[in-house]
Amino acid sequence: MALSELVKYEGDNSTFIWKYPSEDFNCMTELVVHESQEAILFANGRAADTFGPGRYKLDVKNIPILTDMINIVTGVAVFHCEIYFINKTVQMAVKWGTDSKVRFVEPRLGVPIEIGASGDLNLAVSDGRKLLIKLVGTMKGIAWEDGGADFTKSLQDSFRPMISTSVKSNLSTAIKSRNIDIVEVEEHLGELSKALQDVISPEFEEYGLTAVQFYLTTVVVPEEDPNYRKLVELHIIGLQKTMAQA
Repeated sequence: MALSELVKYEGDNSTFIWKYPSEDFNCMTELVVHESQEAILFANGRAADTFGPGRYKLDVKNIPILTDMINIVTGVAVFHCEIYFINKTVQMAVKWGTDSKVRFVEPRLGVPIEIGASGDLNLAVSDGRKLLIKLVGTMKGIAWEDGGADFTKSLQDSFRPMISTSVKSNLSTAIKSRNIDIVEVEEHLGELSKALQDVISPEFEEYGLTAVQFYLTTVVVPEEDPNYRKLVELHIIGLQKTMAQA
């Protein structure tokens, strides 16, 4: 450990959370936090302080908790802690898909079909302290040496089941409540995306995250299912009648 050390973010913009590699500091250490970032100091297994953009000295004046941690070595106050940098820009694209089909019963005829869905989601950190407390403290085996990329991937893998479950629980209801013809569902992806985002957003807020954008990009329909083919035929007949009346 150098007598004087400058602690700053050294990851790239695609890294969601980056941990500074060293964990031993002294009262001459300076912390630099850039715009769209925050730094969180963990000491004795708990979040001690949060720092917004700026330049800080890591001493007892800025971090009172260090008073109980410092040891005097060669006249310099030395302490052990972890420093995490949070990237607060909207940059985490999570691709998702339902892990199994969703049963959809066409409301007019009572015809059941199986549908699937996929899309992507952009997240931003709203509360970095909450995110670290809920996730970093419970996730094991993270390879911080890879610049945080493996941790970002772990986050994505953790959220996909939650997204899939929410979509499976709410997609059919969203389609029916808006009287959307399942044959024309691709024309309503925008409003269905908004409906699903309203349901899913509170679940991410529990982790200190904000679902800035949620996109339902594909609804997979069973093209070869006789029930679906029947719905398509009835849809075409309805269109033909409407055109004839016009």
